Amino acid sequence: MANSHEFEVGAGYEVANPPMLAVGDDETHRLSRFFTVLTTDEHGVTVYDGWYGDGLASLHLSHEVLAQLDVTRLPPRGEAVAAELANAIATSAAAAIERRNQVKEHGDSVQSEHASQRFFVQFFSGQVRGLASKGLINPDLAVQMISLSTGLEFAAGA
Repeated sequence: MANSHEFEVGAGYEVANPPMLAVGDDETHRLSRFFTVLTTDEHGVTVYDGWYGDGLASLHLSHEVLAQLDVTRLPPRGEAVAAELANAIATSAAAAIERRNQVKEHGDSVQSEHASQRFFVQFFSGQVRGLASKGLINPDLAVQMISLSTGLEFAAGA
């Protein structure tokens, strides 16, 4: 894909070989394997790829960067979004229960409960970021879900 006119706002895309990008004066970021297009303009596209700097971080990809990417549009998922979200919750819960049992073997039940809660929040946050980067849920909704589960405030659309 060579220019921003070939990208659809809200659609998810997969990158075959994600490049390292300059995102600031001294910062770099490896583009994630998946991203959602937030906006298009005459200079390129702004995407969300699951990366958090200070809250929700979006990246602007210029036409020069886009021309170097091997990108495939992900198929629209429709009703599969609910199933993906339910799977993210179930997977997070199962991982947290496993973590609770591991901690319980080496500590007390209070420690294991706190450990499983922290693990659930971290695992679930990662799942939500992944769904948002694939275009399955809105990145602003992802920020709200993560803020609710972690108690941390993130900037939406930053």
